[in-house]
Amino acid sequence: MRALLFLCVLLSSHAWAGLLWHSNNQLNDAGQTLQQLLLPDSSINAMSTAERDAWFTRQWRTVLKNRERFAQYTLPEHWRTQGFERAMAQHTLAGYMRGQVPDYHGYRALHQHYQQLGQGPDYTPLPPGPEVRMNERDPAIVALRTRLTELGQPAPAPLGRTDVLDTALAGRLKQLQQAGGLETSGSLDAATRALLNRSPAELRAEIKINLQRWLLLPPATEDYVLINIPSYRLTLVRGGRPTLAMPVIVGRPDWPTPELATYLGALKVNPDWTPTANIIREDLLPAQQQDGGFLDRNGFNVWLPGQRTPVPPSAINWQQPPPGLRLVQQPGPANALGQLKFEMQNRFSVYLHDTPDKTLFRRDQRALSHGCVRLSEPQALATGIGWALPEHGRTQLLPPPQRLPVYMVYFTTWMDGRSLMFAHDIYRKNRT
Repeated sequence: MRALLFLCVLLSSHAWAGLLWHSNNQLNDAGQTLQQLLLPDSSINAMSTAERDAWFTRQWRTVLKNRERFAQYTLPEHWRTQGFERAMAQHTLAGYMRGQVPDYHGYRALHQHYQQLGQGPDYTPLPPGPEVRMNERDPAIVALRTRLTELGQPAPAPLGRTDVLDTALAGRLKQLQQAGGLETSGSLDAATRALLNRSPAELRAEIKINLQRWLLLPPATEDYVLINIPSYRLTLVRGGRPTLAMPVIVGRPDWPTPELATYLGALKVNPDWTPTANIIREDLLPAQQQDGGFLDRNGFNVWLPGQRTPVPPSAINWQQPPPGLRLVQQPGPANALGQLKFEMQNRFSVYLHDTPDKTLFRRDQRALSHGCVRLSEPQALATGIGWALPEHGRTQLLPPPQRLPVYMVYFTTWMDGRSLMFAHDIYRKNRT
């Protein structure tokens, strides 16, 4: 009997020795940290301990693989798969996992809101009804004020009756509508009701997706540029605090701006522009075929294979253009890149740049580009980073004043102070 008992204990110890995230059938310190990062649903409770442990390992390896794909440069070892392998070999997973928690205020605030929603907060749905316009009365407005407070966005004090959609409350709705990619009418319409009427469970599901996106970001630094693609917004962070924010234009749904981390390279002043073959094929060639003077008026030259000098567009038969031609738009007021191009190393060949068409920034929904990010205030960004802009108009390449990270992220919900904000899922990534 003693021998049998000893054998059972020995086999049990060998079984536990093969687990990374569990000890004595419970999550160990490393496993608890990983669970807080992955936020798995209750379905994992139906797994055996060994199955659940293996599931955690697969999920974490997927995070590391996605993180390495997100970064357009070599990450520190502890942020890559090699760091995980080392921690396993040295039996230091608990400390390793504590170091994997994103050290960003935005992550911590969103994670806290996620936990609070799981504690069963009050939920006041908005009753169905017709569109309520500014200065109109409706019983739904009383519920709207309560619902905004539950979302961490206390409604402004009523200017009169509590059931009136007054100007102050309409202004708050406009902020929500703009962030959510809706028409900024200030009215309580069907789309705005749907945005606000999501249950705590639905909100938690979207927050969870966004918390997992935070795991891709490299270790926090004091200075960086953050571009949130679905909110059409760039923020320059200095010393850990936002110092500049501006509207931007991002890629169309059929030509999306990629999520990535990289560093700002050179600043090209008065740049020329060499469009890609697919931009030529899908945009420029049809425009030229419809209007024979389009390329000439907009300052393009044509480079043919094997030739050392360009020819004007008027020299080409655009109904049957020669294969392999290359277009280059000269610097100037009509140049698609405007006056400034912020170059950055990445496999997607995207960059930040100025644009001559400033009217597009007045639109609420600005997924309009071929993947690159157009800036509403490029000069302010350049000087905020530390570049001194030259006054003369020749093309120049200015080296970066510092190695400044750029994070292009896809956050459809985030915390603004104590308020939960939303952005429209322009690329439908939350549904995958």
